[in-house]
Amino acid sequence: MDLITIKHEEGLAFYVKIRDHKFLVDMPKGSGGEDKGPSPADLLVSALGSCMAMHMALYGKAVGLSGAGLELNLVYNVAEEAGKKRIANITVDVHMPQDMWPKEAAFLRAGQNCLIRNSLEKCPEIDVAIIK
Repeated sequence: MDLITIKHEEGLAFYVKIRDHKFLVDMPKGSGGEDKGPSPADLLVSALGSCMAMHMALYGKAVGLSGAGLELNLVYNVAEEAGKKRIANITVDVHMPQDMWPKEAAFLRAGQNCLIRNSLEKCPEIDVAIIK
C-alpha cells in the first residue's frame, strides 16, 4: 500500500499527502480548529460513502448501467463512552436513477461489500509507535 504522510501545518491543521495528492485536514471552529478542511471524522465517513458509491458504480458498469445520477448522502453522530468519543452511527441515504431501481438489491449488496465498510465492521489492528 502507498505511504500516507501527515504533517503539521498550524494549530490543529495538518497536510495529508497520499501519492501525488495533498490536502488539508482541520477541526471545525467549534472544536478548536479553523475549519480549513474536513475533520478526520468527516474523512472517515466520506471514505465509507465514496467506497460504497464506487462499488455500486462498478456493479452498474458490469451490468451495463452508468453511475450517472448516483448520489449518496451520509450523516454521522458522535457519542462519548467512558470519556472516549467515537462515531456511534452512520446513516447512508442512496439516491439512484430510475434505470437502477430494478437492480436495487444488487446495488445495495455491492455498496455494502466495500473495503471501508468491511474494515469498520471488523476493526483492524492499529499499531502506533514513537520513532526517535
